[in-house]
Amino acid sequence: MTETGLIIAEVAFLVLLYLFIWTVVRSSTRSIREPAPPPAPRAEPRPREDTSPHPVVRAEAPAGSPRVTASPPPVAVPADGRAGAIDGVATQRERAPAPELDFSANLHPRLVVERSPSLTSGTEVELKRGLTIGRSRSNGIPVSDAFVSHMHARVFPHGQFFYIEDLGSTNGTYLNGRLIAGQTQLKMRDVIRLGETVLRYEE
Repeated sequence: MTETGLIIAEVAFLVLLYLFIWTVVRSSTRSIREPAPPPAPRAEPRPREDTSPHPVVRAEAPAGSPRVTASPPPVAVPADGRAGAIDGVATQRERAPAPELDFSANLHPRLVVERSPSLTSGTEVELKRGLTIGRSRSNGIPVSDAFVSHMHARVFPHGQFFYIEDLGSTNGTYLNGRLIAGQTQLKMRDVIRLGETVLRYEE
C-alpha cells in the first residue's frame, strides 16, 4: 500500500471515531435534558358493593324519640320449677338411683360334706355369718384330720356373696382342685378340699 492510501485510511478512521463519539455525547445530553415522567396517579379504592340477596335497610328513628332495645324472648319453665329445654338443648333431669336388688333373699348358702375322716357324708352346715374350718373344736366345722391345721380356713359373706380364705395353713386350701392364694368367691357347686376333707358349696 502506498503512502497516499495510508493517509486516506487514517482520515477515514478518524472520521468514524469522531462520528461515534459525537453520537454517544448527543444521546447522553438528550437523556439529561429530558424531564422525568410524572408518577402514575394512584387508584382510589371503590366502595364495596353489597352483594347480599336481601339488603338490610336500617330505619332511623326520628330525632328526640326514645331508643327501644329488643329483649330476648322469655324461656318457658315447667310447673315443677325445672327448665326442660333451653335453646334447643334438653337438660337431663336428676334420676333417683335404682334400688339394689337382693339376690340372696331366696338363697340358703351351705356347705355339704362329701368326704371326711370324721364327718358324716351328706351333712349340711348352714352359712349365716360365716365360720371357720379346722382341727380346733372352737371352729364352726371341727375336723379330725391330720392334714388340717387348727385354724385352717374361713368362709365369710361379703355383700351378696360368700368367699373362702386360707388362714395360713400348712397344707393349703384347694378350690376345684386349685390352691387358693387369697380371698376367693364361692360359686354354686364349688368343691373345697382341706387335707382329706371335701366340702361342696350349695345355695
